[in-house]
Amino acid sequence: MSKKLVGFIIFTVFVSKLFAVAPQTTTSQTTTQPVTTQPAATPSVTTPPATTPSVTAQPAATPSVTTPPTATPSVTTQPATTPKVSTPQTTPLQSTSPQVIKTQPTQSTATPQKSGTVTKTGSTMVVSQPVAKPVDYYQMLKSTESSKRRTAVDNIGRLRDSKDVPVLIGALNDSDSGVKLAACEALGLMREQSATDKIIALLNDKEPQVRQSACIALGYIGDPKAQLPLVERVKNDPDSSVRTQAILILGNMRSQSAVDIFIPLLKDKNLDVQLLSAQALGKIGDAKSAPMIKETLNISLGAIKNETDSYRQVQYKRLILELIKASGELKDKSSEPDLEALLKNDDKSIKIAGASALGKIGNKSGLQVAKDLVNDKDETIKTQSIEALGNIGDVSAIPVLEKIYNTDLNNNIKEAAKVSLYKLGWQPPKAKPAVKPAVKKEIKK
Repeated sequence: MSKKLVGFIIFTVFVSKLFAVAPQTTTSQTTTQPVTTQPAATPSVTTPPATTPSVTAQPAATPSVTTPPTATPSVTTQPATTPKVSTPQTTPLQSTSPQVIKTQPTQSTATPQKSGTVTKTGSTMVVSQPVAKPVDYYQMLKSTESSKRRTAVDNIGRLRDSKDVPVLIGALNDSDSGVKLAACEALGLMREQSATDKIIALLNDKEPQVRQSACIALGYIGDPKAQLPLVERVKNDPDSSVRTQAILILGNMRSQSAVDIFIPLLKDKNLDVQLLSAQALGKIGDAKSAPMIKETLNISLGAIKNETDSYRQVQYKRLILELIKASGELKDKSSEPDLEALLKNDDKSIKIAGASALGKIGNKSGLQVAKDLVNDKDETIKTQSIEALGNIGDVSAIPVLEKIYNTDLNNNIKEAAKVSLYKLGWQPPKAKPAVKPAVKKEIKK
């Protein structure tokens, strides 16, 4: 083989590698199309078979390119004395470059399984949850397991559907106390009058919680025929929680039949019983309870001074505040001197409660105390003072209350001021009609 031929072959291989490594890049200026990289065409080198073995040049591996490939120009050289070297169109060399194949994401066709399945949609992992079957609570109510019956009654009751009333009334006869509690609550919230007799019967249940729940349900229903059975609970129930609940319900019912029972309870050893009895008597408003309320107030004011237990001090204070309020609700004129004495009490809440009670009776001696405390830093004292000004009923408090209503940032305090203002006959100022700007007419020259 001549040196010229060998040199030409080497030159041809070098040219083929050069075009394989550095293809031209064309950028589309319109829309982007999915692109796959095709291997670059590599020139074939053919030599005479008789004299020189065929030399095949392998192209270097090229990276994936996401631009349209360009054809590699063919090189044809026709030397005078050497065999012809050309790029055949029929037998290109195979490229070893990896091809990039773009695949479209497939949508999952998997159906949900009972235990839940995990499928892949594109690049997102999707967990399919099992579809829960609807629960038949009416069938569950027939279960021998008390916990399931409780669940059934609780869920049926939440529907507040009148067609379920017979089912709920039937559940009051269940042997499980939890089922009876759930049925009582549902029928009470539904204000179901037809269930009154069945619920009254539960006032004699052996479980205190069931008796207490029956009291609450009867309070919601509000049937007057439940008052006497509730009075019996106040008198004879061995559980204090049942007694206090019955007192609260009878007070909310304004039960006159309970007054003679509540008056002696103002001396009960249980301070909570005393407090709820005073509250109930204030709501009922029977004047014959006023002397005992006055007496209990004076006893409690002395007892709190000598009490060393912090918890009982709090109980006594709550009782005193409730007794003061009851005196105002009863409009007991005989209690005015005692209430006026409270205006000098060191405790702000007791002082302002006395001013408010005096206002309900028609006594304005607490006006200045209320005005002084209306700007107190304690929000509770401030609110109570605002309410006291409304109860006292003096129109001189209107500017004070207006200022609070217009400037205070606390919505609860603003609302309290608004209520007290209305009690004093205040009317909100009418909004002034918007003045339309004058339109200047251009004078044509």
